[in-house]
Amino acid sequence: MPQISEDLRQRVVSWYYDHEKGAEEISELAGCSERTVYNILQLHCEFGQVTNPYARPRGRPRTLDTNAMNYISSLMDANPVIYLDEIQDKLLEIHNIEVSTSTIYHALMWLAISHKQVAASAIECNELLHATWIAANGDIPKEYIVWIDEAGVDDHTNQCDVGWARVGQACV
Repeated sequence: MPQISEDLRQRVVSWYYDHEKGAEEISELAGCSERTVYNILQLHCEFGQVTNPYARPRGRPRTLDTNAMNYISSLMDANPVIYLDEIQDKLLEIHNIEVSTSTIYHALMWLAISHKQVAASAIECNELLHATWIAANGDIPKEYIVWIDEAGVDDHTNQCDVGWARVGQACV
């Protein structure tokens, strides 16, 4: 039987008994098959509830719940060059969830976040920094300012050149 929320199952029973709708109409309203509607109604008749109280739970419970997945997604948005072990540490610290880096990697794939090359964004394009510099140094005459070309300076050796971004978006 497909996974249907308990609330929707209750509505199926209500549509059948209270509103006297047919199985075909209910299946269209619920977005499921007629067979599923009949299974839900049968469970309601046999057990007085819309789920089987004797059924064993399917599969293993998820380690990363919706809150943890949302947290990981927000971490990726805030810091696209974060490492998997850093995410692992933050999950343990904030949510008290201990998972492997492999689990985190699979969660990122499920969230459609992929590992990409970081595209450098020019700091000169930052309007806020530009306005702040003008406000702080606007009173200095332009004849007093000396500009130096830093093309030969390499202070990016300690910066990460790969990061994470949603599929279809650049990692900046």
